[in-house]
Amino acid sequence: MSAMTKPIQIGSQINYTNAGETKINGRDIVALTNLCGIAQADIAAGETGVLILSGVHEVPAIGTAAFTVGQVVYWDATNAKATNVATGNTALGVVTEPKAQSGTAARVRIGFPVVIPSA
Repeated sequence: MSAMTKPIQIGSQINYTNAGETKINGRDIVALTNLCGIAQADIAAGETGVLILSGVHEVPAIGTAAFTVGQVVYWDATNAKATNVATGNTALGVVTEPKAQSGTAARVRIGFPVVIPSA
């Protein structure tokens, strides 16, 4: 006997409940356990809103490292920037355009599949 599934969402966006004490602003990056989403609109504390889990987005980035096309980058929630440092950060996505070392924004395809290099 086969198991049947019940479609819930397409998966390019999900409903997300803000369990924090402060509002999440629209377009803010939200670090989840193993990936990041982008708030579609403001999500008040205790309320449910939509996180976007796909697409190419321009995001703030560290200005101390160059990024190359196809490179996996991570979200540093403390500094609110994309980084090339995996330790302590959450997988954000894959770079879609080169970023110079001094650049402060990166274009990143968020969502999975993100191939996270082994240590």
